[in-house]
Amino acid sequence: MSTPTSTSEKKIEITVSPEGTVSIKTSGFTGGSCRGATRDIERALGVSGRESLLPEFYNQTGAGEQLRQGH
Repeated sequence: MSTPTSTSEKKIEITVSPEGTVSIKTSGFTGGSCRGATRDIERALGVSGRESLLPEFYNQTGAGEQLRQGH
């Protein structure tokens, strides 16, 4: 049985493609807090690609999201 998720639940989703491209997507974070939450993960995985800030990132009181891709 699964529990319904709250909109304030913080999540970090890491995807690695067959080609080795890594993407990290966050949800449930406020403003730039997503950057701090993924910093160590990015270093450990060697992610040094581009950062795409989703519209939710600019919402300082709601859920912020960040999508970072790289090799």
